[in-house]
Amino acid sequence: MAGGIAMHRADLIADRNVLDARLVTLAKTVLAFVEHEIEEEGIIKGLGDAAKETAGSLGSRYHYQIWSREGQLLHHSHEADSTDPMRPLDERGFGEASVDGEAVRTYAEGARKSGMVIQIAERMRDREIAAGITTGYFLAFLAVPLLLIFVATWWFLDRALHSVDGYASQLKERHPLDLSILKPANPPAELKPMVDAINELFNRFKKALSVEREFTAVAAHQMRTPLAGLRAQAQLAAMSTDSPRDLSTSLRSLMTGIDQASHLLNRLLDLARIDSLTAVGGHRMDSVDLEALYRSVMCDLGPLAAERQLTLKRRFAVDEVPAAELGVHMLMHNLIANAIRFTPAGGSIEVGSSRDRQAVLLCVDDSGPGIPASQHAEAFQRFNRLGRVDGHGVGLGLSIVQAVAQAHQAVVRLLESPLGGLRVEVRFPLSHQALTSGAPPGASWK
Repeated sequence: MAGGIAMHRADLIADRNVLDARLVTLAKTVLAFVEHEIEEEGIIKGLGDAAKETAGSLGSRYHYQIWSREGQLLHHSHEADSTDPMRPLDERGFGEASVDGEAVRTYAEGARKSGMVIQIAERMRDREIAAGITTGYFLAFLAVPLLLIFVATWWFLDRALHSVDGYASQLKERHPLDLSILKPANPPAELKPMVDAINELFNRFKKALSVEREFTAVAAHQMRTPLAGLRAQAQLAAMSTDSPRDLSTSLRSLMTGIDQASHLLNRLLDLARIDSLTAVGGHRMDSVDLEALYRSVMCDLGPLAAERQLTLKRRFAVDEVPAAELGVHMLMHNLIANAIRFTPAGGSIEVGSSRDRQAVLLCVDDSGPGIPASQHAEAFQRFNRLGRVDGHGVGLGLSIVQAVAQAHQAVVRLLESPLGGLRVEVRFPLSHQALTSGAPPGASWK
């Protein structure tokens, strides 16, 4: 449309130039003939009446007047005014005027030999009609490509929206739990990225839903045993009304069972939370302050470590790690809790971090019994307590640590500790952001 308007404007300018050139040509031609005729007839000297052109020679479209040098009308067209000039006689070139109430385009030119002046005019209405005919042809030819563009656009949109309608029908008719991918027939290339993104979203939801279902099944299975034990202890407490000692023992056993069930439930919730973050990719990466995180963890585990008279040391050569704070908190909490639980009374635990090429290493060492190399792979299996039958733990600590590591694309390794027990090393890959360096290597343990 913009191109059409520009071309129409250019056409009007071209038509005006052509019509002006025609007006100049007519003026010169008429002036030449009239000058020759007047000279032959000698009507300039002692002229009484101006010669008037017969009707129809130039039609009604053009009017002209020929004036002498002294301002006497010598010749004029049939319908031109015979008393007053159309413009002041001293003006030359193009101009605008009004003849019999109609707007006209005028041109004035003088003859060098005789000094006569011709004023010729063309009605603007006739000029506009000529331009309008050209515009009509132009618009007619412009309508053809516009019609082709409209038809092509309509066909393309109908094809594209038909595919969208197909996707909408598949989504509207499917079951709420149906997360199968969309299967369009011959989708347009322009819509393929959107379809692929929706299918990828369905896959992440399916994985997250699978994690939730697995958590529900595992929780139901694992909670069955402690709940049965709690019921048995409650029954014993109810039957021990005659013996205060038996009642007290049953109640203590009941409280221990409740603590174990609560611990199991908390670990299951932590595991489900980390698995869900891994499934949907929803964890936010920040610079986590390891020193502050350690203090937060020890607020919970400090009393237990003090009760067992354990010595805890820390040295963070790197203060920050690019990770999700919630995930690293659970990872550190489980590693230190396991170290406290399996380190003999009076033993030692060391927690620290260091820089290794393009990674940050977080290590937890203890002086406990450790884990044989042959059982390292089994240690990460859920609910695998490596043959232990005591009441400590539920076999989920290292599973949670591994889940957190996988969510951060980190690697967990079980090694022999310099303290004689187990070293758990977690290697976090560095992001492009520079980490703030904390205590220099070789700083003393606290």
